Amino acid sequence: MRRWLIAFACFFFSSFPVAADNWLKALMLFDAGRYKEAIELLTPLAQDGNLEAQEILYSTYIHGYGVPVDRAKAFGWLQRGAEQGSARAQEAVGRHYLYGNGVLADEVQAAHWFRLAAQQGHPAAIYNLGVMTMHGQGVEADQEEAWRLITRAAELDDPDALYVMGGVSLENAAKTGDVDTGLGYLSRAAELGQRRASALLGLLLEDFPEVPHHLVKSAFHYQMALAAGCDDISDAAARAVARLSPDEREALDYNLALWAPDTDPRDAKPAPGPCLNE
Repeated sequence: MRRWLIAFACFFFSSFPVAADNWLKALMLFDAGRYKEAIELLTPLAQDGNLEAQEILYSTYIHGYGVPVDRAKAFGWLQRGAEQGSARAQEAVGRHYLYGNGVLADEVQAAHWFRLAAQQGHPAAIYNLGVMTMHGQGVEADQEEAWRLITRAAELDDPDALYVMGGVSLENAAKTGDVDTGLGYLSRAAELGQRRASALLGLLLEDFPEVPHHLVKSAFHYQMALAAGCDDISDAAARAVARLSPDEREALDYNLALWAPDTDPRDAKPAPGPCLNE
């Protein structure tokens, strides 16, 4: 888990000295990898309704930080936050019900929690509810409402919604002649970490000379997709790099150095999977 957690300490420390002291200690212990000690301090805070403490305990049991992975226990902490009205927790609870992760799969419950989070403007919840509405999962199928929701999620910068809108826009480009809109959606999705968007941009830009520096951009997006776990593009990524001139290779290396994310080694790595042949 990234070190952004410690930023919460300032507010709590100034408002609730005793609880804040334990909160700050817990964050420092967690950041130092002393998970069991951190859990001892976080648990009573989470039981008292501290959303951030609940979220950390959820991540702890999902990823097994200092404790065995326990998806049911992780879900219990997540549900507390959802019942307290946290849109982020509600969206996550929806995904747990949708995929049966730590709880029995239940599409009606998934749609319920997505709807609650969507009513608070949570982009991912709006997108997920849109997809479920499109396929009639847990709700009545309604294509018009589904596209309204997906479009709204894209407007709110949800990366999956942006990816879908990009694909649809490019499919319509043969009629509209508008390629830029689709590429714009995909580029924004890739910028937000949507690995399928990165892989698709790598493929599309390889032979798209209308886009300035298309070979460098193609190779760059392939490298982003590889780093995100795409396991079906290794040959294409190598081919894209091989096509670069020395100057283009230097430009690629420069942009990759700028892009390199600041990750914590304790963060869960993306699960490998196909991106162009899903």
